[in-house]
Amino acid sequence: MFQINTNFIPSSSKTFIVGGTVRDILLGIRPKDVDIVTLEEPKKLARDIASNIRGRVIELGKPGMKIFRIVTGKQTVDVAPANGKSIEEDLAKRDFTINAMAISLDNKNDSGKIIDPHNGTDDLSNKTIRMISSVNLRTDPIRLLRAYRIGSQLNFSINRETSRAIRSASSLIYTSAGERIKDELFKLFDTPRSHQYLLMMNNTGLLTAVFPELSSLKDCSQNAFHQYDAFEHTLKAYGFLEDVLHDPESQTLETINFKPLLPATNNYAVLKYTILLHDIGKPSTQSIDAKGHIHFYRHEKISADMVLKINRRLRFSNQEQSYTDFIIRNHLSALSLFTAYNQNRLSQKTISRFFLKCGQMTKDLLIHAAADFSGKGINENTRAFFEFLNHMIKLYTNSFLLKKSCPPLINGDDLINEFGLKPSPLFSKILQHVEEERFSNNITTRNEAFKLVKNFLNLT
Repeated sequence: MFQINTNFIPSSSKTFIVGGTVRDILLGIRPKDVDIVTLEEPKKLARDIASNIRGRVIELGKPGMKIFRIVTGKQTVDVAPANGKSIEEDLAKRDFTINAMAISLDNKNDSGKIIDPHNGTDDLSNKTIRMISSVNLRTDPIRLLRAYRIGSQLNFSINRETSRAIRSASSLIYTSAGERIKDELFKLFDTPRSHQYLLMMNNTGLLTAVFPELSSLKDCSQNAFHQYDAFEHTLKAYGFLEDVLHDPESQTLETINFKPLLPATNNYAVLKYTILLHDIGKPSTQSIDAKGHIHFYRHEKISADMVLKINRRLRFSNQEQSYTDFIIRNHLSALSLFTAYNQNRLSQKTISRFFLKCGQMTKDLLIHAAADFSGKGINENTRAFFEFLNHMIKLYTNSFLLKKSCPPLINGDDLINEFGLKPSPLFSKILQHVEEERFSNNITTRNEAFKLVKNFLNLT
């Protein structure tokens, strides 16, 4: 059991460490935060703790439901009033047994004593998520999603009775605030085993309750290039992406080295989010031609538009909005390049244009494409496509980024001084054109860039 320093907390028979903090201590995990419940005045206790650790107190929550957060450079401590007249009453209103334990802070009598009225320690030993009651889940429906998030983080199973209760209450998730749903989802996506918990969520109906837009993917037939319907394809692609991101050298990944494709940042949650929703526009764009072939023209654009609405529902930041929109709106780009490559019509200029457009999101888009292709379930051309993606990454790393590190041949001041142009949207078109030619090795000097601009202006 991990030992936590409690010297900064005033001793009292009415003060307890609770919840996830106790769970982590018993699991031998260093708690990120310390959660405290008191039967006394929480604001005074928070001030006393803040004084002891030189922190500052922030009041959170609504009147009657206030939490007092003490923030320091190293640790966050939350002090809350007990939800009931005793610690046992408080614990009885919590979500799961493994979160319904407390440690007494009474130095005179029972300091360090584990209070466990719902046998949470047994469930920790059995690696099981078990609800306190179905009423507790319905009281705060975000707990439905939290069951899978905690299960994924700890690699715990969810017991049958709890799963049945989640299935019964799954439709209530829409009453939870979007930012809370997003927080639980992203913590789930951050784990290396979220795929199996998404499958469990699907079995209880919670996945489509969170994302109703996924429902129409079920039984949405695809063309001959796909083995699965659109929904199963999505989950297969998600599973592959997760494997690549967390274990790129796995022996199950077509013996291809995916390590060079890994994005520079470790913010994998939002990338997994994009693969989960990348095809939600397919059902509304499905068409069948005279030969009986199924098509989904412009589905990537429709999907991106739909995801923008979901993002607003989940209170995404502007940066997250831009990222998901770009990946989903352009998720077919790499496949288009591969098709041109196989037909011997992929030019250096097209490649340069792709890298310039994608910039720092190049790897993210390519790894997304690998997962999307794998999710088809068709072995034909799979290895060739993965090798093509590795070839693209080599070009990006060994050529494009090296040139990108060099200053551009000309800039906006040159357009003003040499050509008498005034700042306008035309500037970006000209400079983009020059950059494309430079990255395509068609020009290398300023004089060549000036000639290019002159020709460009004569044509416009």
